Amino acid sequence: MNFKMILRIQSQALLTFAATLILPIAYALIELGALDTTIFFAAISVFSIVTGIIFQKFGVGRFQRAPVAESAAAILIMYPILALFGCLPFLLTGWLEPLDALLEAVGNLTSAGLSILPNDAPYLLIIWQSCLMWLGSLLFLIMLVTVLPEVSGCFGISLSLQGGQGFSSIIGQMNLMSVRVIKVYATLTLISFLAFKLSGLDNWNSLLMAMRCISTGGGKFWPQYENLYLEYAAVFSMFLACGNFLLYYRVIYTLLPPRIEFGWNYFTRLKQYFLRLKRTIIGNLKLVLANEETMVLYLTILFAVWILMFRLFIQGLYFDGNEAFRESLFYVVSFVSTTGFVLDESAGAAHAFDRFFIFIMAVTGGCIGSVTGGFKIIRLIILIKIAAADVRKTIHPRMMTAIRVGDIPVPMKTVGRILGFFFLALMTMFICAAVLSFTGCSFSEAVSMSVACLSNVGNLPGLCNADNFRALSPFGKIFCMLILIVGRLEIFALLIAVAGMKFRRRKINW
Repeated sequence: MNFKMILRIQSQALLTFAATLILPIAYALIELGALDTTIFFAAISVFSIVTGIIFQKFGVGRFQRAPVAESAAAILIMYPILALFGCLPFLLTGWLEPLDALLEAVGNLTSAGLSILPNDAPYLLIIWQSCLMWLGSLLFLIMLVTVLPEVSGCFGISLSLQGGQGFSSIIGQMNLMSVRVIKVYATLTLISFLAFKLSGLDNWNSLLMAMRCISTGGGKFWPQYENLYLEYAAVFSMFLACGNFLLYYRVIYTLLPPRIEFGWNYFTRLKQYFLRLKRTIIGNLKLVLANEETMVLYLTILFAVWILMFRLFIQGLYFDGNEAFRESLFYVVSFVSTTGFVLDESAGAAHAFDRFFIFIMAVTGGCIGSVTGGFKIIRLIILIKIAAADVRKTIHPRMMTAIRVGDIPVPMKTVGRILGFFFLALMTMFICAAVLSFTGCSFSEAVSMSVACLSNVGNLPGLCNADNFRALSPFGKIFCMLILIVGRLEIFALLIAVAGMKFRRRKINW
């Protein structure tokens, strides 16, 4: 096992973690004017920087490629290390016990929105929650375009742009992809911030809601501002988080307008400029419409909204069509994106059909190139096509069948491994539910909590919430932390890391 590479990755993650502390430091200094609080967060930032520098010193070395086993081990170790630093504000301020603070930090970093922080906690800790959510999703996106394609790319990640995006384990290309995804993530956060600003929120609440929605962190925080535009801004932001960030990169950076060339024939050049811009917009629209996963996501959301609206009208809960549509759209997008926002406490007493529907949406998740949890849309598409191909093959034994996503054929190796991933995901869910049942939970609570952790949506109305996790035994809380990390990085990262360590040990003994 190449520990130098693992330490190098941890050092970069810690230095990035230190940069996120700028936001609570700025709030404590500018808004509160509290010098002691500023020094407190600054001390944590310095501590993480020093630790990152020490890791970087012992992790010095040049690496042309990123080995699979070391990459899997590095991303598994990264979240617990960051959680140890991220829990310090919750722990040292006395608002949470040590194990609860660590569970809070892991829940935020994995963007599960698993918040056990009391409702009367200081606003500064709410800001820190949002920073951890935003940082966790950013690091996941960076891993998604650098390390995870090598670790589990054959399980669907390599299909994220239907053949339009190539991945490589070469360090130089990985750094280039990291810069691109950081730009896209920051751009979408800015767009979400502007949407909340237009809804009437102030700057700090707009920023916090943007960070929570784009990262799909969610949580219990919701501004005390009764406005329908706030809900639609949240729907818009969560809808962006459902999409493929690699597709966003192609759309955003090809949509940048070409440079206007001034000269004697100014009007001719201006006309050419608008023609090029028109072709760019049409080309990007065709690119989005040609992406099968994105179109299936849109159709799924529309179908789910229609089903919930119909159920609300049948039961007679809403007689206003606009209100029923807004309520249905909000909850569908909230749980497809695995954000888990809940508008009011009445969601806990929702109809059994609504709870089942929310459960299915949380398990499914969004696009595979997004920061959402769940099984992902493209894998579900491939499973459905596998079943349809098997039926046709049974009827016509000599028929040659091929699984395609859009116009791109899916290799049989990828098809087989997606089936293996589906089997392992189900087995992991049942095993986790069985272990949690030994902690004193009922059967329904154990299943819902395991699904919530594996899908990274900590709040399932009527099934589980923060109180269920707060009441767990110490072993149950530690086990939930492990499930959250495994659910964020998917089970294959753990299996490959363990298998790589075992393989190296046998090789040394031989």
